[in-house]
Amino acid sequence: MSPLKTIATVALGALATLSVAASAQNGPAAPTATLVLDSHDQLATIDWIEKSDVAALREGVIEKMELRLGDAAQEGAEIGSLHKEIAELTVAKSKLTADSKGSVEKARAASEVAEAAVARNRRLVARKADLVSQEEMTKSEGEYKVAVAQVKEAEEQIAINMAELALADQMLREHTIYAPFSGIVIRRYKEPGESVRANEAVVQIGNLARLSATAFIPLDYAFRVKVGQVVEIQPRLEGSRGDQPIERKTFRGVIKFVDPQVQAIAESAVRIRAEFENPELELRPGLKAAMTIYLNDDEVAARPRTTPAR
Repeated sequence: MSPLKTIATVALGALATLSVAASAQNGPAAPTATLVLDSHDQLATIDWIEKSDVAALREGVIEKMELRLGDAAQEGAEIGSLHKEIAELTVAKSKLTADSKGSVEKARAASEVAEAAVARNRRLVARKADLVSQEEMTKSEGEYKVAVAQVKEAEEQIAINMAELALADQMLREHTIYAPFSGIVIRRYKEPGESVRANEAVVQIGNLARLSATAFIPLDYAFRVKVGQVVEIQPRLEGSRGDQPIERKTFRGVIKFVDPQVQAIAESAVRIRAEFENPELELRPGLKAAMTIYLNDDEVAARPRTTPAR
């Protein structure tokens, strides 16, 4: 190829490259794959998912409290109890009544005697009609029906006694205060010896192992951010220079709620809520955090799961 042709070919190639670059520059920009909320007024707020004032179900006086501030509470474990002597006596009495089977046995025995009398009279009448009068036949059959009804009545009374025992057991159980979920005690409202009304809070517990983060996204992202998308947060401490160990860690979670309503103030943002696992209990409710929202699965797959800095 001549030098003149070579120079022309290179010039055309350069012109084509510049045309593609200009077209990409002037054409519509591809949508971003992530939304980053990291300015001071965009930071997410970390909050509880499970936090509850745990109440006594019955009125009484607190006998003991098993847990103190900061103690771990397992779901279903005892937190404290009320004095329950009367409830225990009520259970004992109800159990004796429920275990009593004498009335049923007596009624069944009377029923068997009455049934035998009816059978005997029928056999005699079968031999000779005038051996048993009609009046005596009617009387024996009536006594048998009454005996059968007495058996049924006695069995129904046993069922009632069993129900009363179950009710007494439940009343006794309600003298003990149980943790509705696993967490830690963050407040104690009552101490042993203090009286408590029914449904009055005794302690407050919160579950640090799972937390939420609430943030507000710009309105132009409201239709791109969806439930189920992956998010990552990095805590930000007020007044810190970003050199705290917790600020170098990221925590991955999932969006669980996108508010269908635009915020009334300024009408320029939509509230979202994400949930995170917090197995090391490092995150704390009330902290602020920068949030990165991955708007498509490809972007998440391209990024390795973050390992918290140590």
